[in-house]
Amino acid sequence: VDHGVSRPCIQTNKPNVSMSSKNKSASDMANNMIAPDYRETHDLPPLPAGLSADSLLAGPVSNDGGRKPSFSALRDSSGGPKSPTKSVVINLPEEPPSKRSRTQPDAAPIGTVVNDISSSINQSDRIKAIDVAKRSFDHQIQLTHDREIAAGADVALCKHLALLLYRAQSEEMEREHHGAAAAAAAASSLANKEGSRSTTPDPVDPDTVAGLVSEISNTCEVMEAIYRCSADAVASSFSKLGIELLPMLIKITNHEVRRRRDRAQGSSEGDQADPTADARDVILRKTTKMIGHFARVGSLTQPLAYHPGLLSCLRRVVACPMGLFPRECRLNALWIVANLACNAENMVMMACHPGLLETLVQPAFRPIEEEENDIGDIDLFMEALRSRDIAIRAVFNLSWAPENKLLLSEHANLVEALLRTLMYRTSSWGGFGRGVSGILLQSRKHAASALRNLAGAPRRNKTILCRQVANGTLLDKICDSARNDPDAEVREMAVATLNNLACSSTADDFVKRSGVLDILADTALLE
Repeated sequence: VDHGVSRPCIQTNKPNVSMSSKNKSASDMANNMIAPDYRETHDLPPLPAGLSADSLLAGPVSNDGGRKPSFSALRDSSGGPKSPTKSVVINLPEEPPSKRSRTQPDAAPIGTVVNDISSSINQSDRIKAIDVAKRSFDHQIQLTHDREIAAGADVALCKHLALLLYRAQSEEMEREHHGAAAAAAAASSLANKEGSRSTTPDPVDPDTVAGLVSEISNTCEVMEAIYRCSADAVASSFSKLGIELLPMLIKITNHEVRRRRDRAQGSSEGDQADPTADARDVILRKTTKMIGHFARVGSLTQPLAYHPGLLSCLRRVVACPMGLFPRECRLNALWIVANLACNAENMVMMACHPGLLETLVQPAFRPIEEEENDIGDIDLFMEALRSRDIAIRAVFNLSWAPENKLLLSEHANLVEALLRTLMYRTSSWGGFGRGVSGILLQSRKHAASALRNLAGAPRRNKTILCRQVANGTLLDKICDSARNDPDAEVREMAVATLNNLACSSTADDFVKRSGVLDILADTALLE
């Protein structure tokens, strides 16, 4: 008997709406499940009278004995009673808290800024226009950003970015041509015994390349700023220019991934200082953040997931070695994947995407609990902790699809990563005001919910889970969580996992563990 599944998560800054899969589209479903920002953790609001946590998470029983997705009518801080405890906000080291709560006093009128960007062609005009745009658009007033989108700032900046990318590509082609010509000239000189002189094209000015990289960086900063607008404005902008902008963002990110890998592999070139390094870091942070803005809109999650090359691009960013990218880029990429996995239309496709599951398992499987004393830096620890949390959330979302239960439950490292997360309750890094305890609790909820879903796999897979995963200790660890976890919701999910695992094929495994039987007996008495 399937004792229910946990619905895809989790964090939302909008009121949840009760709905069924029969009368709502997948995009509506995603709208109610996506996370607004990977830097936030949210405590669940209190349940309305007459509702239990299990009934909300499990969903209504369908005719075939399974569970359909359901969404609670709970309201959070944006539309109703607030949670009794405060949400935890984690500030990234790359983006220190800044005073951007209001527009700059010297901000120019929106129409003027847009016209200046649209009419700037030569370098000096371009730099001046973008500088004014940065001062005017870099704020956190959502309504003003909506007005900027309505005034056409997104279209003007998209065209501006396309021009800069064309210039940068032309310079790169010229540099490659010069390198090939210089190599040919050197070979010709060696072959020419008479020593006749050969000419080569003038090399590309490094200052020109650095200037273009700086312009692209500033333009990406401005574009990311205006996408702090409302979800409706983001959707409207994407409908106008997404088909042009998204390929540019993917191309920029892929190019930078290849460039950094090549430099890291080069024994001599990799050690050279890069004068454009800071600007390129900004480009990567802002391009991934812009894709993240698109991914927070439920109606865009399906076209994003199916856009050619996007999932592969995100996978490359997540799989890059530590230190090769700014920390925020990796977190952005993981967060985007987790949000795209909220859409039921994406789940099976994403689980089958080459290398994506293995890439998610990489940060999820990392034994942070064993390494925390050796990490020695709170920022590095927080990066590892948040990476695991978001990766576990992505796995949880993917586990909701019935078609994925078989695939995910047979991935031993993935299930073991869920167990590790479930057992990681406290950390020596707690108490520093960085929200460690909140992230650990959120991760345990995600892991417990994912295990509950996977426990609904076919009977053969239940036997594998009980006897082969984690050296046959899965039942013991879930039993420990059901009895000792400090959070009631995690305990409920652990009990539900035991219920889903129980079948004639696993009966012997249950009987051999008196603790498991005690948990089930206590639960039966309470019911």
